[in-house]
Amino acid sequence: MRIRGLIFDLGHTLIELPADPESLRREMYAAARSALSHHGIQVEAQAFEAALERWMALRYGRWQEDWREYPLVETFGLALAELGYPGTPEAILREAVRAFLAPQEARWRLFPDALPTLDQLKGRGYRLALLTNSGDADHSWRLIRHFGLQPYFDPIVISAAVGWRKPHPVLFEGIAATWDLPPKAIAVVGDLPEADIRGAHLAGMRGIWAAMVAGTSTPTGAIRPDAVIRSLSEIPAILDRWADGAEA
Repeated sequence: MRIRGLIFDLGHTLIELPADPESLRREMYAAARSALSHHGIQVEAQAFEAALERWMALRYGRWQEDWREYPLVETFGLALAELGYPGTPEAILREAVRAFLAPQEARWRLFPDALPTLDQLKGRGYRLALLTNSGDADHSWRLIRHFGLQPYFDPIVISAAVGWRKPHPVLFEGIAATWDLPPKAIAVVGDLPEADIRGAHLAGMRGIWAAMVAGTSTPTGAIRPDAVIRSLSEIPAILDRWADGAEA
């Protein structure tokens, strides 16, 4: 069946984060502690990092089991409660989360062929959706608006806003229902095989693995993408080959 709609991931698919993990990590934690200190919440650096990372790891483990999204603001609250600040107001937690994510937001960059490829696909009549796993919906929306991506996609689905994470098929199926398209007429483009390709296949869609970022996780076991791209500009040619009945 001819592909008529494409679902895109966001991070490391349309935008990339230059590698400098340790410097970025230090800056993020320092920014969060600074935001908290403005409200009289003084946390020791190592204890704060250890508590937050422990809670993030625990909740990430749960994500893998139940595919539920656990918002970052809740994770901050759990870490601060452990450090002696139970019941921290949500407004303060959200301010701390925003400060924590700000250094990362400043580093994201569009892949150079992202907008030209989206323009081409839109011009050819394809339906486009954005589906991203994110522990903070506001963070994702800031990135989407900053890079001018919002006009290309309808719908835009963010896991923190709906409560489920990829690869839960309900997310993909909801987009198919919104478009009134059968799953076989939809392809998913994303960098994480376990979330994007597996999610696509669970929903009966094709999966295109975006392998632009060095060191990205690779497909394992039964997860086999229907196509692999090293740049977004390869997508139209893949769709043409599929339409002609050829293998990608």
